[in-house]
Amino acid sequence: MTRCAVLIMLLCGCVTSKGGPEMGDDVTDKERRPMRKGDPEPVYEFEPGPPVTDTAGLTAWLEAHRGKRLRLPIVIELGAPGHRFERVRVGDVELRVTDLALGVPLSERIAQKCGREARRCALWLEGRYGETPPFPDPFPQYEVVKVGEVVDEKTELKAERAK
Repeated sequence: MTRCAVLIMLLCGCVTSKGGPEMGDDVTDKERRPMRKGDPEPVYEFEPGPPVTDTAGLTAWLEAHRGKRLRLPIVIELGAPGHRFERVRVGDVELRVTDLALGVPLSERIAQKCGREARRCALWLEGRYGETPPFPDPFPQYEVVKVGEVVDEKTELKAERAK
């Protein structure tokens, strides 16, 4: 009997007068729940930002879009096999990349796109700028969530922000 009363009290406390969930009525279940294996990957449209050659403008733009989804033309200089990246930069802004959100390590993706013997690779990387690293680091962190195509560094490149 008491179990039934507790269950009724719980159900009454979770329902509004409209009969729906109390919090997040404006959000559908698909938007509320985390992405699961087998879900289609969301498609993002990007709008151009500053050119990567404008270091001051790029740095200010990155700071203004901290935590937002960005697509950056990132140049990665690789060290000896099995070691960390020597240098990672977008234009002249150095970054620390993390690939924890990827299913396949970034080093493997670089080998697939630029070859196993490559010591330098320029790729479009989607991710979030300015995530807090778990350890003190002089460089801002960029959490990579998607690896794009190889970048031609000779063309004028611009950072991009998801709409």
